[in-house]
Amino acid sequence: MLDRQLADHGQTVKLRKGNTAAGEVAVKAFVRGITADEIVGTITQSDKKVTVSPTDLAIFGMPAAGGSVVVDDKPRAIVGSPEILKMDDVIVRINVVVKG
Repeated sequence: MLDRQLADHGQTVKLRKGNTAAGEVAVKAFVRGITADEIVGTITQSDKKVTVSPTDLAIFGMPAAGGSVVVDDKPRAIVGSPEILKMDDVIVRINVVVKG
């Protein structure tokens, strides 16, 4: 279901393993603002939450801290570890918080 929603309504972002475009991959994602109840530590309301499907990550692998997500042509650093959501022990979505 997530794949269908991303295809219909998601925006294209680029995932990078570091600060370089080498090996980046373009995927569809939902990009949302951070809500007040999600603010903790260094996370602020100017940060974004990016949701991607594991289907798009077969070649790239799991996004991780130290990597970045290019949103609206602006690289944003991934903060912390991704939030991995599973249903029946199968990964169904990955959420990452990005700064910048």
